[in-house]
Parts: sequence; C-alpha cells; structure tokens
Amino acid sequence: MHTKAILVIGFCVAFLAILSMLHVLEPGFNPPHLISEYQLGRFGWLMSLAFFCLGAASLALFAAARQAVRTWPGRFGSWGLFIIGVAYFCAGIFPPDPKWFVGSLLHGLGGLIVIFGSPVVFTLVSKDFIRNETSSALAGLLIYTAALTWLSLASFYGSIVAFDGAPRSGSSIVGWTNRILITSFVLWLLVAAFHVRSRPISVLRSTQPLGGDRRPA
Repeated sequence: MHTKAILVIGFCVAFLAILSMLHVLEPGFNPPHLISEYQLGRFGWLMSLAFFCLGAASLALFAAARQAVRTWPGRFGSWGLFIIGVAYFCAGIFPPDPKWFVGSLLHGLGGLIVIFGSPVVFTLVSKDFIRNETSSALAGLLIYTAALTWLSLASFYGSIVAFDGAPRSGSSIVGWTNRILITSFVLWLLVAAFHVRSRPISVLRSTQPLGGDRRPA
C-alpha cells in the first residue's frame, strides 16, 4: 500500500508540473479558457498526458483504499475513485473538439463525472479513513481538503452563472476557478496518499470487516 501511495504522489506532482508548463507553452489557452482546452493547441498531447496522470493517481489510490476502508460508504467511495480514474482517461483520450461531436461528448461526460463525483467520493473516503484516527493531523487535513473541494466546486459553477460562462464572457475568473477546482482535487489526492503512507502496515492489515464486527479468534 505504501508503494501505491508513492505512485499517487508522483502522478499528482507530474500533473501539476505539466499544467504549469502549459501555461507557458500555450498562453493562448490560459484563462478565461478551461484547462481542457489546452488539448486543442500544439501541445494538446501534454494536457492529455496530464489527465492520464490524474487517472493513474486515482486508480492507484483506489487500489490502496480498497485494503483500508472499513465501512460500506467507504467501500462505495473507493469504487468511486475507480470510476473517476476511468473518467480522467476518457477526458484525456477524447479532446473537447467542437468539430468531433462524439469525442467532445465523451470528454464532457468524463468531465462531469470528475467534477461532480470527486467531492462526494472524497468525502466518503475521508470519513472512513479518519473513523478511528480523529487525533491525527493528516486526518484533519483530509476533512479540510474534502471540504475545500466542495467550496471550489461552488466557486467554479458560481462564477459560470455570474459571468455567463467562459471564454465567451471574456472573464478570466471562470478560467481561474476551474484551475482552483482541479488543484483542490489534486490536493486531496496528495493528502490521502500521505495519510495511507503514514499508517503502519500492522494497522492496515488489521482492518475490520465491513460492518465493524470482528471475527472471533
């Protein structure tokens, strides 16, 4: 599990590095454009690679979380990580090209799953992870970062409503709230990975069966 946590951290750092590079390489797609629109530029393959990194990070955390969750909501949330990982790969494979209806539709579907599903999944997994570790500093961070994803989601869609979308409105606020949203998702993945990595192997192996009842010795 510790190896999977390290993979999550590595993929998240790679995503942030690629996204930062694209702000320099593709300035024409900086705010007010959304990050997906980097896929339409000369270095679109880099944005696809960035989505693949987040997909791989989500799948690696899913593999680690499956061995650590103790409740049915936590199990549901861990499978949600799997679905989100697949959605990231879908977004990476199919760019939001308005000339390709099917590809644009699949990209949008993947985006909706990631954007609306992530806060729900992160909250479920966080509550399960910290159930018996409320005094841990990382446990508190998990809850705070999960709450941050909800606030970022509200800010993103609030800005879309307020400024009539982007880039048509010409407002860079929508583009920046979009970047804040994805960054909050990455931040939660990083905190969750560090949380898994910090847990002793003995604790991970002694996970209770779902429902909370221990089997008799």
